[in-house]
Amino acid sequence: MTQLVFALVVTLGGQTISTEYWSGIDTCLWYAKRLNSQHHHTYHRHHPKNESIHAKCLPRRVDPRTVEIFDH
Repeated sequence: MTQLVFALVVTLGGQTISTEYWSGIDTCLWYAKRLNSQHHHTYHRHHPKNESIHAKCLPRRVDPRTVEIFDH
């Protein structure tokens, strides 16, 4: 049995460095927004653009028996 969740996918320079699964889209979007706004204000001053951080939420179906799903 699968469950619909929202994957918070974080990339650094185009490479996926983290994926976490959230039961609700609002929490996922909150984290994505915080990560994206953080790098706009501070990250580019210290790192090249090809190392920029980007976060997004994607709907996914996962097996809750094999994947950790965060609630909030």
